Formats: sequence, structure tokens, C-alpha cells
Amino acid sequence: MIDSDLMLQSMVDSCMKQSAIALDTEFIRTDTFYPKPALIQIFDGQQVYLIDPLKIEDFAPLKRLLLSPTLVKVMHSCGEDMEVFSCLLGCYPKPLVDTQIAANLLGYDFSISYQRLIEATLGKVLEKTETRSNWLKRPLSSQQLNYAADDVLWLLEAYDVLTEKLDSLNRLPWLYEDCDAVLNRSEQVLDIDKYYLKVKSANRLSRPELNVFKSLCAWRESTAREQDKPRGRLLSDPVLLNLSRNRPKTAHDLSQSKDINSAVVRKFGQQIVSIITLADNRPETEHPPAMFNNSSPRVKQSLKEMKSVVLEAADTLSVPEAAIGSRKDIETYLFSIAPAKETLGRGWRGVLLSSALNKIVASYRQS
Repeated sequence: MIDSDLMLQSMVDSCMKQSAIALDTEFIRTDTFYPKPALIQIFDGQQVYLIDPLKIEDFAPLKRLLLSPTLVKVMHSCGEDMEVFSCLLGCYPKPLVDTQIAANLLGYDFSISYQRLIEATLGKVLEKTETRSNWLKRPLSSQQLNYAADDVLWLLEAYDVLTEKLDSLNRLPWLYEDCDAVLNRSEQVLDIDKYYLKVKSANRLSRPELNVFKSLCAWRESTAREQDKPRGRLLSDPVLLNLSRNRPKTAHDLSQSKDINSAVVRKFGQQIVSIITLADNRPETEHPPAMFNNSSPRVKQSLKEMKSVVLEAADTLSVPEAAIGSRKDIETYLFSIAPAKETLGRGWRGVLLSSALNKIVASYRQS
């Protein structure tokens, strides 16, 4: 257990002598916007360290460790962990290797769990008993500590197995490229005014509806951060879509909206109505451009053809289709003004796919 600044410094000095460390976090995020760090696990190949962030005052040594350019940080399915490091340290671990990505590039099940990965690569069965533990409670139980230690104890061995196989297939550069992309996405700060673009079904809204929806999404994002509340506790995506279509004029009208929380209406009702009214009064020339509707027959046909290209590549490589590209990746490529900069147009994916995809895109734009 690392529960003092002195012990943290000593741990960092030891880890810096290695070429790679396994890394994981435990956190709570049930009723907050930001994750609450509860534990950071590190294995340096010799010793498992469990860092208690509730006891540490100076995190500078840990930040130095995570940013060391000569030390590979091995994680599994690290998406949510990135937010923990951002909140706690203001940085992200790099260089980074995500073993879930490595497994995908070898044909393992997409989104393979850590437990399943260790079983598949090392033949060891791990318990999964503390998934929903209260990690902020102190003292932590021996079961929690053992579970947390297991989450990094076998990761370096799995990493060695995976990278050796990828190297034999000449896919190791693909792994590094995809892991760098994870870091790049984490480091890119999305403009609050653009969060509406991330919501599914927004492409079904008309321009006036999308105009309101954009303002409501921006309000929800800024308020969720300010109040440290989950987005859905304020307004869920379906509620936002309904409000954008119906556009209530008063707080009373708002309270009649389906599935909206009465406490939200009491606290923010007038503010929400004002945002809707202001958006409605905005000149049409200032409305956001209509999103591409993927329900038209021509679009559907193009997306189907592009999906076939991705699926054929996946079959050839014996990897999950999703490891190459998602439906959203395909849609983005079709509608992009610069496809070569999109996921399916960059790096190893671009080499494999762009020739066939560009023909489909060209045909779509000529129709």
C-alpha cells in the first residue's frame, strides 16, 4: 500500500528502473460528472503497488512516472481511466499500450474483458467479485485489495504474449498507431457547443429543431460540469430530443414533457425555457447546418457498400469488424470533406480501405 508522499516517491524511483509497468484505476462515478479516484494500481514486474489517492498530497512524482518517455504504460480498456488521470493529475499516461486494442488486432472478441483476456492468453481464471465495490470506503477489505492487485498482476505477461504475436504478423505498428489515437482523442478538448454532434438520432432533427438541440446540449454539458452531476440526471438524450421538437414555452409546459425530472424543472425550468426561446429567436442563417440523414435510400446503399468493404477486410485479417471501423466511422467517412483525415482514411486503415471506399464516396457524391 502506498499511502504517503514518501512511499510514493520511493515507488516511483523503483518503477523508473523498468521498461514497462501495468496500470489500472478504481473509481466511483455513480452520482457525479467527474470520476472520484479511489485507487491506482501499478505492477512493475516485481511488486504490486496500490496507491491510495485519498492519502497522497503531492502527486508530482506519479505524474512524472506516467509521463516518462522511456517507460511503457500497459493498460486494458483504458477509456474511463483516462478521465481519472485527467482529473487527478491533469495528464495522460504515455507511451501507452492498451491490451484490449492489441487483442482486437489479433482477432479476439471485440471489447474482450481483462478476465477473459488473461484466461485466453495465460490460462489463468480470475475472480470478478468486487466489480461494484465501494472503493472509497476505508479501510479497504482484503478481498478488494486482492481484486485490485489482480487487475495489474498478470497484465505484463499478457502484454508480452500479445505483442509477440502482433510482431509475427507485422501488426505491431498498428497497435502503437491505435494507442496513440486513444491518447490524441483524450487530449482533444471538444468545444461545448459541439456536444450535440455526439448524440445519436440528432440527424433526424430539422434545422430549427437542431438549432434548439445544440443550445440545450451546450447548457446540459456546462451545467453538468458545474454541478458535478451526470448528464442524464439533468436531461437525458431522449428528453433533449423531445424538447427540441416540442419547444415548450413555459416552465409549466416543460413539466408536462415526458420523462423530465420534476426536481430539474423546479431548479432549472425557467432557465431551460429561456434557452429554448433564445434559440427559437435566432435568425435561420445562424442555425447549424443540417446533419446528414442516413435514412435516405442513396445513403443507405452507400453505407451498405462501405460496410461490405470493412467486413471483407476484417475477414481477410481475421479480426472483429468493429476493430477496423464502427458504423459511425463509416458514416463520418462518407460525409467528410477530408476523408483521409478520418479514422478509416488514416494510417493502416487508410492503406487497406481508402481505395475501395473512395470509389463508393465518389459515386455517392455524383448521384
